[in-house]
Amino acid sequence: MAYDEAFKSILITNQAKLSIELNHIVVKQDNKEAKIFLKDINFIILESLQASITSSLLSALAKYKIILLTCDESHNINGIFSPFLGHFISAKIAKKQIAVSLQRKAILWQKIIKNKISNQAYILKITNHTKESNKLLDLAKNVSLNDAKNSEATAAALYFKTLFDKNFTRNNICFINSALNYGYAIVRTNILRAVCISGLLPWQGIKHDNIYNDFNLCDDLIEIFRPIVDFCVFKLKDKKDSEFLDKETKQILIQILQEEIMIENKTYPLNRAINFYIQNFKNALLEGSELTMVKLDDRR
Repeated sequence: MAYDEAFKSILITNQAKLSIELNHIVVKQDNKEAKIFLKDINFIILESLQASITSSLLSALAKYKIILLTCDESHNINGIFSPFLGHFISAKIAKKQIAVSLQRKAILWQKIIKNKISNQAYILKITNHTKESNKLLDLAKNVSLNDAKNSEATAAALYFKTLFDKNFTRNNICFINSALNYGYAIVRTNILRAVCISGLLPWQGIKHDNIYNDFNLCDDLIEIFRPIVDFCVFKLKDKKDSEFLDKETKQILIQILQEEIMIENKTYPLNRAINFYIQNFKNALLEGSELTMVKLDDRR
């Protein structure tokens, strides 16, 4: 993967007009105007229903591999605009991806789940749940091929009730779930962008296989990064009492992309780590190389 310069995220919460001028996005609000170099942008969230965007800018967003997210009346993310062409040999990569054996997919999914549960264990450790953390570490060591024993679900049941509350479930209508969903959407967006750039098919997952989901592979790859969002929401949970997220909370969740992640003994901000990991996963999937582990930085 070529070096990726993008690092900025744009959140539009009020009425605005978005257009393009000399490879810059132009955001006009009342008498104010801001210009941002397109190469610097990771993604844009249009939260306001009074925001307008030109077709020439949409074309430029596709060219520069910038993801655009739209929101509904409740300010929840409900739509995504992503690049159609992401790599100069996309067809060749796609053919190799579709031909990957079930055995290879099973091995990679086993490693992803081991990595995810290990990261969940780390979150429980730094939130002073040592006993439960050790249980997850033991579970991670025994994840079977393709996670046939469903260790992921076993870990999740212990993890979420320990981290948040014994009565907590992911179906609750509450601040925690609203924040988790928003944070996961932000990370998923960056994964989608990296997948498109890599030339991999975002709908061709190694485990997720929903015919109505255009982003099965993204939902596979997000698993190891979810605990980063979980920890951020854990730190916010006692400060908020509404299921609706305010602007401050959303900005904090977007800043997750600057959290430090450890890959192969090097530290990267999350948005860069995602790019690195997707390229590593592509090589592991298509060339049979080793899939690296993603670790949360112990300096937290």
